[in-house]
Amino acid sequence: MAYSARMDLRQLRYFLAVIEHGSFTRAAAMTGRTQQALSKGVAALEQQLGARLFERGSRGARPTAIGRLLLDHAQAADDSLRSFEQRLQELQTGTEGELRIGTGPTAAGSVVAPAVLALRRAWPRLGIRVDGGVLPELLPALLARELDVVVALDTMLQTDPRLHRDLLVEDEYRIMASAGHPLARRTALTAGDLLAYPWVMGRRLGEVERGFRQHFVDAGLAPPAHPIESSSLDFIRTLVRDGGYLTLLPSRLVHAELAAGQWTRLDAPGFAWQRPLVVYTRQGEPQSDPQARLLQALRNAATEVGALDD
Repeated sequence: MAYSARMDLRQLRYFLAVIEHGSFTRAAAMTGRTQQALSKGVAALEQQLGARLFERGSRGARPTAIGRLLLDHAQAADDSLRSFEQRLQELQTGTEGELRIGTGPTAAGSVVAPAVLALRRAWPRLGIRVDGGVLPELLPALLARELDVVVALDTMLQTDPRLHRDLLVEDEYRIMASAGHPLARRTALTAGDLLAYPWVMGRRLGEVERGFRQHFVDAGLAPPAHPIESSSLDFIRTLVRDGGYLTLLPSRLVHAELAAGQWTRLDAPGFAWQRPLVVYTRQGEPQSDPQARLLQALRNAATEVGALDD
């Protein structure tokens, strides 16, 4: 069947949204369009091509062979057009575009902030937005094109093929306490020793938390009951300093406290987990000049932090 090669850009973007989110319902919610509008747009595209683009079922919408073929070309065309739109806006407004960065709490101050300062010196008119969160929240936003870059500790051991990972530095989670804590001067602490005190933990630590809890189970003990959870490093610092709480944190985050002798790493064999600090971008997409400069600035900042921890 013959078809017109002049496809409607809006319909193509509706098609890409359904591909990205896996269903018409989720795509409508994420794009701010009605489900009816998306369905009509994709149906018009299918009529124009003379072929079905999706298999619809209870688990969502999966692309057909023709849908997968269209995806290869439509995504490249959309990326190219978005790049043009961004450059046009820059010329019209005198700005240099916008870079949207997502960062986990462990990376925000020690790595992302120095990198952003370096980036701003090189690109003074670049719009920069930094959003904080935890990895299970940030990565969907990256895939939904709400963020351009995510910088975080990979506590979840992510393997999503849609993501590209650049390793910055390896970080180590250790059990921390204030220098005046009753356990601070003891050695070879056991899981049982650690259960006698209250805990404050970061949120959604993934594989690190599972390894932590399993260590107690392997010792025949229940993990700490009812720990306080927080994504605020300042809150965790206060409870450790003033409340005698124990916590599990990357050493890099409390380098200043450790160097000043205010905090200590507890001598608890087996309670240490290495995790990579990673920059995530979308797989297969070319980097803009600001993104490339940011990545280099992040590497420089991570190298400096790593040197401090040695």
